[in-house]
This record gives sequence, structure tokens and C-alpha cells, in this order.
Amino acid sequence: MALVGTLASTALTARLRRFRRLHPNVRLVLRTALSREVSALVRRGEAALGLRYFPDPDPELVSLPLYRETLVTVCAPGHRLARARRRTARMLDGQPWVAFPARPGGGADGYAQMLTERLAALGLSVGELIPIDSLTAQKRLVEAGFGLGLMPESSVQEELRLGTLRALRLSAMRLAVPVVLVHRRRAFLSGAARAVIALLRDRRA
Repeated sequence: MALVGTLASTALTARLRRFRRLHPNVRLVLRTALSREVSALVRRGEAALGLRYFPDPDPELVSLPLYRETLVTVCAPGHRLARARRRTARMLDGQPWVAFPARPGGGADGYAQMLTERLAALGLSVGELIPIDSLTAQKRLVEAGFGLGLMPESSVQEELRLGTLRALRLSAMRLAVPVVLVHRRRAFLSGAARAVIALLRDRRA
């Protein structure tokens, strides 16, 4: 199974752990990659299943929706927005942002695209977009005051608890990204693969 590394911080990890407990004789091999790389690994048959953000439009792949990952706007504790008593979306205008690089050739399936589109809809602009392809590096740069960040809420719980990041919970910036499971449309799915799919899609798990 190929998966986006940030998903290892979500409830999916607990479900995969449960799968290993229920099926101790199945060897579950995991490999992390970016969303587009996850699809490429599945397409080439190097992974039977993939977990990624956003559905893949490739007709050769089946994209099964699992859930939506809530995103949160974060900043350094010393940032002026962290100290503001009353925060409004207007305060984001012209701010620099640390974000994943835009997808080559554009497309709506990326954090940077989602961020810029939401800010534009609010009549706001991005002062600078600092492209960083590692979530850990993004968090460290935001902590150091290089800019704001738009990150999966589940992946910043520890930093929020420790106070090294502050959440800016603005109603206008309530965003979420879909998490999907992909597999090849015409590929044979083993019993183990079907069991993984069933467990990940089981809302009661």
C-alpha cells in the first residue's frame, strides 16, 4: 500500500493497526509518497492500493472516498495574528504562506490551489507562497515565523498542545480535503486487499 505520509498522523493509522491485529498472517507493506506518486505506483502495479488526497481523474483508477480531512490555519506563537484579540479573515490579506508546491500544470487537487482560490473568493491576496514539499519542514518554518500554514488538523495536534503553533480558527477558512483510496480498475484484488478496503470504508471501525 502506498500512502501520503501525512495520513500516518490520522485515524487511518489506527484502522491499519486493527487490520494487522485481525489478519496477523498478512504482511502489509507500506510506502509513502506524494498524492500523484501514490497514483503512479498503483497504476504501475507497484502498489495494490493507494491512500491519497483528492480523487484521481484517471479512468484507469477507481477512487473510493473515505472521509474529509479538516485543515487548520496555523501561525507562530509570536505572530501578531496569534496575539490579536479579535481575528477576521481580512487580517490574512498579503500574508506569506508556507505550503506544498502547486501541482505541475495546475489543477484543483492541491493545497496551494485550494488556499489561493479561497483567499481570492474572500477578496484577499497571498503576499508570498513559500513552496515546501515536506509537512515537517512546513511546521518548522511556520514555527520560525516565515509565514502562515494551512495544514491537516490531525498532523499539528502535538504542536498545538505544546504551544509551538497557534491555530487561527476563522470561519471563512474552514476547509477540508477529501481522502480517497485508489486501485486499478481492471486489476485483480486479493482477499487481503479487499479486506483492507472494507475496513477502511467501514464507518463503524
